[in-house]
Amino acid sequence: MTINVSQISKDLVAQRGLPAKVFKDDDVFETECDVLFAQGWASIGCGQQLQNSGDILPVKIAGHSLIAIKNKVGEIGVFHNVCRHKGSPLVDEPCNKRTLVCPYHRWSYELDGSLISAPRFYGSDNKPISHKDKLGKGLIPVRFSIWWDIIFVNISADAEPFDQFIKPLNELLKDYPNDHLYQVSTTDYAGDVNWKLAVDNFLDGYHVPFVHSQACTLESALDQEDLFVSESILGLRLVSGASKKPAKTSKKLPHFDGLLPEKQGSQQWFCIFPNTLFFVDPCWVQTIVVKPQKTCFSTESLTVYVVNEQAASDDFIDERSILQDVLNEVNQQDIELLDKIQVTRASEAANNGNLNDAWDQVNKAFHLQWLTKMNNQPSTSRQS
Repeated sequence: MTINVSQISKDLVAQRGLPAKVFKDDDVFETECDVLFAQGWASIGCGQQLQNSGDILPVKIAGHSLIAIKNKVGEIGVFHNVCRHKGSPLVDEPCNKRTLVCPYHRWSYELDGSLISAPRFYGSDNKPISHKDKLGKGLIPVRFSIWWDIIFVNISADAEPFDQFIKPLNELLKDYPNDHLYQVSTTDYAGDVNWKLAVDNFLDGYHVPFVHSQACTLESALDQEDLFVSESILGLRLVSGASKKPAKTSKKLPHFDGLLPEKQGSQQWFCIFPNTLFFVDPCWVQTIVVKPQKTCFSTESLTVYVVNEQAASDDFIDERSILQDVLNEVNQQDIELLDKIQVTRASEAANNGNLNDAWDQVNKAFHLQWLTKMNNQPSTSRQS
């Protein structure tokens, strides 16, 4: 039986988390696609995945097929990956092209989305399609914004301005100059898990010293601070980072230029609702874009950055390699765990769970955030 989201009790969610059915119900997933991922600001990838003019990145996310394209003058655009003739996808894999050609009937498009040609558009009359008949047949653009190299889209085109949406986090990170992020790597993952469990896990600081003991001690995790940034942005901070663990690299990567000494040990990570997972260390940045594909299947792209030109130089080749290996090892541990959690967390027995006040305030807020947005109600950033 389909669950009625409007009848989910906030008080019960605050005590036990979201009910099990929302992690396995197909109707709930369809509503999420239409309400959360189409109407809000969702991420689809990172700008530096498009290195050269003509690079094309196709993305399937929450029932939508999109493409990000770097055009001939080096500007990024985002479009629906849908031919304007009969709706065929134009691109299936990342590629580099001078033009986009539909594999179905060979309609072709410029990198800016405008229609170039449509073979035999007039049937037996083989003249080229006229300028007049090209009008209104270009690729459908998608509203987007790029922030910290993350490509955000608003498919419905009616969300609040992105600058307003992200302003509270910009204020929090104002001491971290992000003009010189250098991509180290992007790694793709897939898991048999509902997207909300991947987000919930990222916001769970309690599991880190147990599942990722190579990365953080329990003593360090006990120092975590909850961050309630806005009604769409939640996170955690370790003021001293994983300070009691050995450094991730043999020599320390350079930190953000001009970063104040008191912030050179701090780590903080955020969920930018619904699907952007963002980690800021003094010396590196990690972005995970969670891409729901089905109710119980999600893909992810994990991108690692260093934070200035010195860190991107040949002097730190080994350190960058070690960093990406460590971060991907942590994420792989989570993927393997989440595939198992999907089965048990979506079972009725999980409805008897108990959120822990000492550790789960941010997770509680995420669950209530989801409930509020699904019901289209105004919310506050912190829930009691």
